[in-house]
Amino acid sequence: MPENSTAITGDESRVPSKPMRPSGQGDEPRIRLRIPIFVKLATLSALLILLVISTITYLILEKQKEQFTENLMNLGINMARIAANNSADKLLAEEELDLFRLVKDISENEHVLKAFIVDRQNMIKAHSDIEEANKAYAPPRDLAPIKDGNRLKIGRFLKDGEEIFLFERSITYQGLPVGGAFLMISPKNILKNINSAKAHVLVVTLVIVMTGILLSVVLGIYFSRPIKKLQESSRALGRGDFDQRVQVRRNDELGDLALAFNEMAAGLSERERIREAFGKYVTPEIRDEILSGRIPLDGERRMATVLFSDLRDFTPYVEEHAPEEAIKGLRAYFTAMQRAIDQNGGLVLQYVGDEIETVFAVPVWYEDHAERAIRAALDMRAGLEELNRKRTLQGLVPFRHGIGIHTGEVLAGNTGSEDRLSYTLIGNTVNLTSRIEGLTKVFNCDILASEETVRHLTGSFKLKKEPPQMVKGYSRPITVYRVTE
Repeated sequence: MPENSTAITGDESRVPSKPMRPSGQGDEPRIRLRIPIFVKLATLSALLILLVISTITYLILEKQKEQFTENLMNLGINMARIAANNSADKLLAEEELDLFRLVKDISENEHVLKAFIVDRQNMIKAHSDIEEANKAYAPPRDLAPIKDGNRLKIGRFLKDGEEIFLFERSITYQGLPVGGAFLMISPKNILKNINSAKAHVLVVTLVIVMTGILLSVVLGIYFSRPIKKLQESSRALGRGDFDQRVQVRRNDELGDLALAFNEMAAGLSERERIREAFGKYVTPEIRDEILSGRIPLDGERRMATVLFSDLRDFTPYVEEHAPEEAIKGLRAYFTAMQRAIDQNGGLVLQYVGDEIETVFAVPVWYEDHAERAIRAALDMRAGLEELNRKRTLQGLVPFRHGIGIHTGEVLAGNTGSEDRLSYTLIGNTVNLTSRIEGLTKVFNCDILASEETVRHLTGSFKLKKEPPQMVKGYSRPITVYRVTE
């Protein structure tokens, strides 16, 4: 090791690892059954149609059954009255042939099962079934009365599982009872007609439901297509494709939604272009911090390492060369230096003429900022050597620069006017760094680091301590170290 040199040893540069996101039960994906909207509309419409038609059909059929039953009752009452009114004389005169003709005429009605006439002793004198004549009449065992009047009785009973209505009308002659007229009427035909109507309504209902389902599917597809387009475009937008646009020519809310989506996509696209353009004027770190609102407008005090670099004899170079050549050479130099700074996590705050102002650990914090600054300076040295080799091959004058590094507290934040802000560093640390960069001319070297920076180093570098020097604006001398490797 060279004489009067100091070896600073330690671990290699360490970049803090990104903290892992804690995992938990909430991170597990949930499987949900996905039902398309047109299926939901079709199902809902089918159920709604079925409910409406079933309710209407039930009410109509019940009302129809009630009306048919009432008509059937009126039919039985009227026919029993006719039979009783026309059989008194014939019953007293024992004109059995006329009585048989009377009950036969009555039983020809499709609703009448049986018709018969009995005398005062309940003997059947005439019956629609001739074999039942001259037998004693006995009422059905399970006869349930429905109506019991002076001359009219109505009852109901079951025969072989079939409901039968029994009408009984007393036969009188000059106010005296002489017998009775009986009719058995079945509502079977009425129920048959009602069941037929139910089947017909069921067929119509199925047709209407199927038509409703078909229309619902068509309607669901009509609405789901633009929604699907919006969904696909939204996913593409989430992936960063801000050129997405939805073509939905609809004069309704979906059309308004598509228009709003296109306006949003256009706004995001414009914002992304501004963000990309903004990133060319400031570093991506500063850009993202500013856009996220994490940089305090009033500034914040931070411990950081500042680096200044300056091209030597660049003013005469500009005077002796064309402006295009000077700008081209300066851009090549800045590009090489920027690459070295970025590789070590530094942040270029600004280019002032041929000078570069850089900071480490602001606004993104890391512990080894001093070591990163030294490594960046060494990479800048190597980058300049590579650039000068190319310039020499092109017959151009090689560049020389000086780099000053200092660690201390800085005030970092947005400064400038209310209309135009600038992210910058303020404080003695910045001023002293500039003075240290100027001392590279005094010691005829390219990299100098302050004693404060060396104190924060953890890596192994070859450093040479220089004699204390007085600098402008400071009342006591400062100690710097020449960085050789």
